[in-house]
Amino acid sequence: MQLTATKELVAAKRLYRTAFPKEERVPWWVLRLSTLEQGVELTAYYDEGEFCGFTHTTVTEDVLFVMFLAVDDTVRGVGYGSAILEHLKCKAQGKPVILNVEPLDDAAPNADERVSRMRFYEKNGFCDTGYNIAEVGGIFRVLSTRRPLDVDAYLKVFAKLSFGLWKPEITKVR
Repeated sequence: MQLTATKELVAAKRLYRTAFPKEERVPWWVLRLSTLEQGVELTAYYDEGEFCGFTHTTVTEDVLFVMFLAVDDTVRGVGYGSAILEHLKCKAQGKPVILNVEPLDDAAPNADERVSRMRFYEKNGFCDTGYNIAEVGGIFRVLSTRRPLDVDAYLKVFAKLSFGLWKPEITKVR
């Protein structure tokens, strides 16, 4: 399967609104505005003209951070998510790839989905860093392709994304 990227983001915007709960989303225009910063990209992925998914990523000198990744539900489960992650790992050129997920919680209404998501990322080379981050929409677990987490490098991502205006709270999980 070969993925191509395009600036056509109409399908990505639609997927963004359906794939992420409202409380976890930032306004679409903020995502678009953030791409004015060097190293911040909003990318739609297509396979032979068919929309597959999108990512919002930030690359710094030390890490590649995936703020959002979603695969269109009409093609979910056939390997596009793994292919997108593989593409991002290549793009990172040896830097760790970092992303945040909802923590495992047996009492959560989407507990099974959280377990499934965690297995997906583990299968694709991500590990739990042992850190949580408080960000838009709640507390999330930090996953990375490399341990230990370089917290300072990770915080630089948020400084870049917020033009230096936001420093999220990152805590070590006991």
